[in-house]
Amino acid sequence: VTRKFKHVGKNCSIRPILNMTTPQNISLGDDVSMGIFCWLDTNTSINKHPSLIIGNRVHIGAHSMIIAANKIIVGNNVVMSERVTILDHYHGYEDVNKPVIDQPIVSKGQIEIGDDCFIGINSVILGNIKIGKHAVIGANCVVTHDVPAYKVVAGSPAKIIKQYDFKKKQWL
Repeated sequence: VTRKFKHVGKNCSIRPILNMTTPQNISLGDDVSMGIFCWLDTNTSINKHPSLIIGNRVHIGAHSMIIAANKIIVGNNVVMSERVTILDHYHGYEDVNKPVIDQPIVSKGQIEIGDDCFIGINSVILGNIKIGKHAVIGANCVVTHDVPAYKVVAGSPAKIIKQYDFKKKQWL
């Protein structure tokens, strides 16, 4: 299966069953591990060359889904718990004269997840989002806005509940 990816780094561990239809748009760094039943993909319905780029030392928990219609970049040393969903697009619904299933995919812009982040179980990250370095996304979060570096967010929608104070050298 690794021959089909755009790039696969050294020491990657991909557990079965990995769902994907367009692996040629997906790049994996070194030491990437994926739990069972993950879904990595790109959607080419609105962009002929979407990309999904996973950095080095990234763990993607079981039953997680990451699908790019535009571009999703996951930095280095990122840990994702189980059942994390990351989408840079949504299914159109705006035309009330058409069933939702017949409406086009709409890109919300790219997603960038910085280095050293943790993403909690059942979290959802939706398009046009930047998550800064060493941010922590709590369990069951729905992230709809940027998360600055060194912040902890929780809730739905996600809100900042803690931040690291470099002067005091502690989380407040």
